[in-house]
Amino acid sequence: MTGAELAAIRERAGLSQTELARQAGCGRQAVSYWECKPMVDLRAWAVERMATVLDLPDIPPVARARAAWADMLAAEDAAREAAFLAHVRRLQMQCETVRAKRRVICGARTRKGTPCRAKSEPGRRRCKFHGGKSTGARTPEGIARIREAQRQRWARWRLCRKEGDKT
Repeated sequence: MTGAELAAIRERAGLSQTELARQAGCGRQAVSYWECKPMVDLRAWAVERMATVLDLPDIPPVARARAAWADMLAAEDAAREAAFLAHVRRLQMQCETVRAKRRVICGARTRKGTPCRAKSEPGRRRCKFHGGKSTGARTPEGIARIREAQRQRWARWRLCRKEGDKT
């Protein structure tokens, strides 16, 4: 079907381009566009809308093509969604990696009472001097050694405190 044949069918129906466009629910420019074409695509949206108003010949059944089109669009949507979810997972993994390697200012109090300005251990909040590297004793001998050192330290502290009270 040609655009001239479409225009002739419209004129036989006694409609202007504007009236056909209004009844079909498309723009007047669409009617003009298809009437100027050497070949009219009967599956085009605007032509299908015009076919609801005009009696156009040889309109092929497009239900099967539309179903295939809908299946293709659904497959594309599923593929896009899968790609998006994979991208989100990659971003989450990157965030976790950055978080695990992040180094912040320690901020613990030093012996002078000022905040520590050293960087923390990766993924931790304290530096190696304020708990970032400390794992504590692991063997029974090491635990006993630490326990004895703490007893001696606190005994000295108590002794100094008692001597300070006497003066």
